[in-house]
Amino acid sequence: MDENKLRRLLTRMTALVVAVCLILLLITGVIVAYSIRSLRDYMYEQMQAEAQEYKKRIFRQMDSDFQLLHSLAAFLELSDVAAMPRQAFADGLYQINAANDFVSIAYFAREGEGVIDTLGYGTEADYPLAACNEDVKKAVMQSMQGEDAVSRMFESEVSDGRVYVYSVPVYEGDQVVGVLAASDHLDIFADILDGDTVLGGNGYIHMIGSEGKFLVRSERSIVKESGLSSIFDGPYIPEDEEEELLSCLARQESVFSSFRYEGQECLFYLEPVGLNGWYLFCANTVSDAGASLYPILLAVGIAFFLVLALAVFLLFYGYSQVRKSNTQLVRLAYYDALTGAENALRFSQKLEGCQQQAEEYSILALNIRHFKFYNEIFGKKMGDRLLCDITQAIRADLGEGEFFCREAADLFYLLIRDTKESSIRARFGCMVQQIKKAALGERNRYALSLYCGVAVKGGMMQALLAQQSIKNTYTTAVAFYDEALHEKERRKNRIESHMQAALESGEFKLFLQPKMDLRTGALAGAEALVRWQTEDGSILYPGDFIPLFESNGFCAKLDLYMVERVCAHLRAWLDAGIPPVPISVNQSKLLFYEGDYMERLESLVHRYRVPPRLITLEILEGLAAEHLEDINARIAQLHDRGFRVSMDDFGSGYSSLNTLCQLKIDELKLDQGFLRRASREGDARRFLILEQIVELARKLGLSTVAEGVETQEDADLMRRLGCQYGQGYHYSRPICGRQFDSQYMEPSAAR
Repeated sequence: MDENKLRRLLTRMTALVVAVCLILLLITGVIVAYSIRSLRDYMYEQMQAEAQEYKKRIFRQMDSDFQLLHSLAAFLELSDVAAMPRQAFADGLYQINAANDFVSIAYFAREGEGVIDTLGYGTEADYPLAACNEDVKKAVMQSMQGEDAVSRMFESEVSDGRVYVYSVPVYEGDQVVGVLAASDHLDIFADILDGDTVLGGNGYIHMIGSEGKFLVRSERSIVKESGLSSIFDGPYIPEDEEEELLSCLARQESVFSSFRYEGQECLFYLEPVGLNGWYLFCANTVSDAGASLYPILLAVGIAFFLVLALAVFLLFYGYSQVRKSNTQLVRLAYYDALTGAENALRFSQKLEGCQQQAEEYSILALNIRHFKFYNEIFGKKMGDRLLCDITQAIRADLGEGEFFCREAADLFYLLIRDTKESSIRARFGCMVQQIKKAALGERNRYALSLYCGVAVKGGMMQALLAQQSIKNTYTTAVAFYDEALHEKERRKNRIESHMQAALESGEFKLFLQPKMDLRTGALAGAEALVRWQTEDGSILYPGDFIPLFESNGFCAKLDLYMVERVCAHLRAWLDAGIPPVPISVNQSKLLFYEGDYMERLESLVHRYRVPPRLITLEILEGLAAEHLEDINARIAQLHDRGFRVSMDDFGSGYSSLNTLCQLKIDELKLDQGFLRRASREGDARRFLILEQIVELARKLGLSTVAEGVETQEDADLMRRLGCQYGQGYHYSRPICGRQFDSQYMEPSAAR
């Protein structure tokens, strides 16, 4: 990461902060928009509820007037109206009207003759229905049919202003004999509509007709202009919306909309009364309706801008700090904190530049043998000092255009401008001498040893591979990466890249090597061995891939796969009615310690319905030497489930008789090297030890298997020593399962 990359990183950080700010702005906008929408919905619901409440109050007032007229009509039904003198009837109407403050009250007989009393204008005893307003006639004629009626508004000829008429039928028996009607000004509703409680004291309600004209206009109004006769005269309705609103009014639909007046946004709601096309027109300003919400919205806006300002400040402050500490950041990114040398990242960047320019160079991977012991002897502080001394010695040896790095621990990489093997070896020798001279000082008795791998015109990994190839070889200090190492690495990569697919496609084949009874010469069992048969038909033997699988952990999968192949083969014998023989299969340390090992084994034998006693699990001597208590606990679990356990290759390493005595195994397999040295090499001491091991195993109740039986003499020797079973090329090399079956398991096969 160079300075340009740091600058690009800073730019990305800036973009990120800006994006966060924009997101905050968007979120705030969404919140504000949602709040405004919620406010409008709340105002709509409030206006709707308020208008419906006032509509109920208007109808209650009308119901009261109708109730009064019905009471008067009932009184007339008890009187003989036809026999009553006209003047006396007229006087009665006058008294009724004076007591109830109607504008006028009238009675019309079915023949059309009527009596009317108008406040302030007196009584007319003979007033024909035909002389009345058309709206009055319609209401009276509707009541002649036995219905209550309310007329439309009309201009009164005898009373100043617009009035409307209530009318109810008057009965004689079941027959309608006349109609009682009363007129009144619409101003009767003014007290209702001018109340101070409309929308919490902030709103206003008017009454209009279906054509938009004001029938009652409240004195409390948003629009202050006087002389407005219709909602279309003021700022309420834009011209391009008038036609649509008139259509809604004609259909008696509710309407919710808004307008602007004196710089404020206002909302209005039209609620149909349900009588004569009348509407309640409810209006309010948004600021009055949202008096409690606006401070919250303002606070949210202020908070956002404060956060935005803080983010911008932090952005520029951070940018200035990064610019000031750019050198420190570069040093942290590219240099080793302990030695001050460049690190592997910086080294790889420089190396990439050399490779692109096709320059002559070699990469050296330098290491100290057993550096951890140096730390243990002299302490970590002295170990760190040694690394710093090596750094100084390497830096002093570098020429023009050369550079180095400390990768980790005691591993250093160098790029030198030399490609000749002889001069590289000589230069490394001189460098080691300088390092020893600079590093040891008073510790000159310590045999400091350095070694390195070299990749001419290669890379860091190639140099490291060359170095690792001599890690355990003390006679060689310099190793060059060559075609052999390249082929080894390529082979390793090829194996690792194909191993999983090979397992899934069944390329790992089961081979069996017979295990013979040394006393009878009969087949006593078999050992399962693996061969890798690739797609092209070539065979890879265990030595080609098992060490790699043990190092990368894939052996755990392969071992369990081989257990499954063994179970399948045993199942085939059982299904064919062939008496099976036990088969042993190797188990790696990694698999043996896995937590679900027992469950997976049980699952396999249950799936194939195989008796566990037919399967012997072989563990290596090295595994048995570690964590004896844990191994015995695992073996006990296997015994509980019916499996047998064998120790393989006993005698190949540092075998411990104490371990053998304590380990709860069932079988001991003697390493073939033991037999070879004792018989063919004539080693009497080994022969004696071999004899005692077999005897000890017998006394411990362990069956013994001699590996590497290649001749009849080997078989006779092991039989005389008391060994029970033999396995080796004398009987058969490992063969595929089909060949093993035909050779050993068919009824005609020699047993």
